[in-house]
Amino acid sequence: MANFMKRLTLLSIIAAVSMTGCSSAKSGDAVKSKDSAYTVSTDPVTLKFYVNVTRLSELEFQTYFVEPIKQKYPYITLQKLEGEIDKLVAAGEIPDLIMSDNDWHMPLKQLDLPADLTELVKKSGFDLSKFVPETVQAIRNLDPNGQLQGIPLFLNTGALFYNKDIFNKFGVPYPKDGMLWSEVLDLSKKLTRNENGVQYIGWDPRFPDHLISPYTQEFVDPKTNKALIDIPRYRKILELFKQVYEQPGYIGPKNEYAYGPGGFVTTHILAMQADWVSKLVSDLLQAEAKQAAPNWDLATVPNFEDTVGKGRHVLADMLIITKPSKYKEQAMQVIQLLTSREQQIKMTRDARLTVLKDDEVVKQFGANTPSLKGKNIEAIYKYTPSKTPQPHIADKEVQTVIRDMRKEMAVNKKDINTVLREGQEKADKKIAELMAK
Repeated sequence: MANFMKRLTLLSIIAAVSMTGCSSAKSGDAVKSKDSAYTVSTDPVTLKFYVNVTRLSELEFQTYFVEPIKQKYPYITLQKLEGEIDKLVAAGEIPDLIMSDNDWHMPLKQLDLPADLTELVKKSGFDLSKFVPETVQAIRNLDPNGQLQGIPLFLNTGALFYNKDIFNKFGVPYPKDGMLWSEVLDLSKKLTRNENGVQYIGWDPRFPDHLISPYTQEFVDPKTNKALIDIPRYRKILELFKQVYEQPGYIGPKNEYAYGPGGFVTTHILAMQADWVSKLVSDLLQAEAKQAAPNWDLATVPNFEDTVGKGRHVLADMLIITKPSKYKEQAMQVIQLLTSREQQIKMTRDARLTVLKDDEVVKQFGANTPSLKGKNIEAIYKYTPSKTPQPHIADKEVQTVIRDMRKEMAVNKKDINTVLREGQEKADKKIAELMAK
């Protein structure tokens, strides 16, 4: 994909979009696809819907899902399930349709929930070529046999967010596109300071696995089933974290060592935070609605010298139809509607990153959000996403160990060698326990 949508800018947002109406099917009719042999019953059905880890507010659920479905397919009712997915499954409350992302797919596979949609896609005449190809490939990568266990819905990517007021207060130049992590650290040292009793923090590096993302680094070696923690790449990343924690004033009086996103969005003491765009933009827009957001802008996600110009790995929200569902065809109709150009335009204009390979849709990012005007939106699209690493059933267990290493360094003052060794041992034990099950 040519330089990921050719470095689109907010200035090229189209002012208005013609939305074509769609006729509603009446109950009792049969809806035909391009394949005349494929029909879907229009008898009333209720699809149980579950949001797994990813973000979907109640307003978004009603606006993007419930209302369009009611208009297009009045015989389909969407019932949202709440609670932990494993407990729901144990209680027999199994969703028909799940919204998740490719990073959180393996726990769903442990529950044997995702169905292979290959044949259903073929029968329904669903066009996969309309999607950003990296998103489809990331989903196929989730299964060793290349099954299609989901359909892309939203895209996500990384960026460096910064509080302009803190930079202005201390006379430090704003971050720019194409920065290295070492340059971000240099800025942080100028901004981590106490002013009039307020301790400002220059930069929260968040999680080690965020920084390793452009390397397409697996959490687990698939050949040995051993964690990939005590490796040179994490050593390099922890060296950077060590320098962050050594900044005078960074570790708080109550052993605070992690400040984002609350420090950035809510208390406004954090000057810089690199994060997933969809997550942080959502937080910022909610804060702006309450007139409580910082004066922010963004730049491209920083990199190490050997990953310059690379984005984070492909992260896509996806829609999954479950194996036990009795209404797979109706669930596919919901997916077809939500990934249609009309619906993707609507969601993109509300600051959701589209998964469509369509420049004219992409250009409309945030068009309904005046506060995004003038911000460096093109930074979101500048870098091509990196390939998603090969997943393993123990990825989330290993990721938790990796993230816990921060506290071992910042609060417990352990050296990098010890942290890596202990992290490796702990993760290997967790993998062994999981594999034994």
